Amino acid sequence: MFVVKGKSTVFLKEEAIEGVYEAPSAIDAIEVLEDGLSFEYTREEIERNTLSSTIEVAASRLGIATVSGSIPTELKAGMSEGVSPKEDLLYKSLLGGKRQLIGDIVTLENNTTTELFIDDADIDNFSKNDIIMVKEAGNFEVRPILEVDATIGAAKIVLAIPLSAAPSDNVEIAPYTIYHHSDENPTFSTSFYIGGKIKETIPGCRALSGSLEGWEGGQTPSMSFNVEALDLNQEAEEMPSILTPDFSNDALPPVILNACIWINQDKIKYNTYSMSMENTKADILNACSPSGKVGSRYTQFVTTGEVAPYMDSDNVDRFESFNQNDDISVFGYAYNPDDNAGEIKNVVAFWIPQAKITNMPNGDLDGIMTNNISFKSYRKDGEDTVFLGFI
Repeated sequence: MFVVKGKSTVFLKEEAIEGVYEAPSAIDAIEVLEDGLSFEYTREEIERNTLSSTIEVAASRLGIATVSGSIPTELKAGMSEGVSPKEDLLYKSLLGGKRQLIGDIVTLENNTTTELFIDDADIDNFSKNDIIMVKEAGNFEVRPILEVDATIGAAKIVLAIPLSAAPSDNVEIAPYTIYHHSDENPTFSTSFYIGGKIKETIPGCRALSGSLEGWEGGQTPSMSFNVEALDLNQEAEEMPSILTPDFSNDALPPVILNACIWINQDKIKYNTYSMSMENTKADILNACSPSGKVGSRYTQFVTTGEVAPYMDSDNVDRFESFNQNDDISVFGYAYNPDDNAGEIKNVVAFWIPQAKITNMPNGDLDGIMTNNISFKSYRKDGEDTVFLGFI
């Protein structure tokens, strides 16, 4: 019987001990894209250059295995406001840090386009660089936090980009999940039922990189993760019916329409955006281990991106920022419309607080000139190079 790729299922389970396989349950299934999904198991060939009565090669031996894979997913929010996306483990393994606001927080009075006043008892729920949604009736907006001021009796959050209008008194801020860089990246076990017939167990997985793709006008965005693991085993085992996943209540990915991006506080006109978050990994070798490895660790993290805003006809501010090596910030979000006009749901967002433009050649899109900006983020206070928000 043939094995049909389209009938495959992927499960991810966080490991208590790196490299010790954790069996999944149905809730550990993630919805993946078929194109690009792969796991590869290779072993180093050790040649034996021995002398004999012939020049033919001697039988080689197999050394340490390398396990790598690609897990492409849709970029989409959790099932409801503030709930983690199903791909939670991939984001935690890639970035390491996670914060959540569990319930709505209601502001106080006299809010402005950049300042939201918060009760003293609620201010500790927020952190600098969190991405929030202000639920002004008929005009929901999403913004990153520039500063949290916990002054007793005057607590407030300051937004990095002004709202389109000052919100009402006692307006709600929605629950959210934020992923950011940290050095606490968990490992996970992957269970891959190929065609529902062949089971691959892959312990000690780490998400080395994540690439935001498909962020283009009229398309749906995706996040593709490159994974490496300590080992891989394969056996003929049909997926138990108890593991059958149910994705019917999951949020839909947004269509990139009305998906605005700001460079600093300038809302740009553009058509495509891409971003890559990459870890460098070092294996911890151990000759006493069956796989030759006892673990792994990350040694460097880099975030880069590309965006091509249309060239302004009356200023060259972007060129001057590039030429003078000035900082820029980059923020954007996409969403699904809610039932009421102006109100939104299933928000996905990214926030780069500080970055440098590394290259900016002129380009064109159907004859209209563009600034083809490449940028690289960098740390300022630490754990602050990139933030991903799901609301």
